[in-house]
Amino acid sequence: MSSDVQERKLQRHFELLDMDHNGFIEQQDLVAFAERITESAGAMGTPQAQAFHSEAERVWQALRKALDTDGDQRISRDEFISAADINQVMNEAVKLGRLSFDVVDRDGDGRISQAEWTRMDQSIGIPQKDSMAGFEHLDRDGDGYISRDEYQRGVEEFYRSDNPSAGGNWALGKF
Repeated sequence: MSSDVQERKLQRHFELLDMDHNGFIEQQDLVAFAERITESAGAMGTPQAQAFHSEAERVWQALRKALDTDGDQRISRDEFISAADINQVMNEAVKLGRLSFDVVDRDGDGRISQAEWTRMDQSIGIPQKDSMAGFEHLDRDGDGYISRDEYQRGVEEFYRSDNPSAGGNWALGKF
C-alpha cells in the first residue's frame, strides 16, 4: 500500500506522463515524454538520448505488464497509482530518471545548471515557479548546480521515499 506522500507524487507524475491529456498513459506518451526532454536539451540522436529512449520503452513495458490489468494497452490513473507497490516498475522508473541526467547535462560538466533544469522542466509542462522550487530542493549544497549525486538522490527519493520533507519529492515540480 502506498503512503499518502507516494500517492501524491505518483498523481503528479501521472499528470506529466499523460502527454496528450486523455486520462491514460499509453506507449506514445512515454515516447513523447522522452522526445520532449531530449529535444529541449538539444540531445536528439546522441548516445545518451538513445539510451534514454530505450529505457523509456522499458518503463512502458514494465508499466503495461504490471499495471494494465484490463489489457487495453493503456494505464489509468488508478492503475498507475498502484505502481508504488511494484518494485520492477519503480526500478525501471529510477533507471529512466538517472539516465535523464546525461541527456540534460548537455555541456557534460557533470552537473545540471538552472538553465538546463528549467529547459527540461518546461518541455514536460512544469511551470517556471515550480521548476525553480524543484531546483532549489535538489541543489542540496546550494552551489547553483545539481550534481550527479544530488540528482540521483533526488530520483531515488521521488520514487521510493515516503518522507514528506525529502528534497527529491520536488523533482517533478510542486509537491
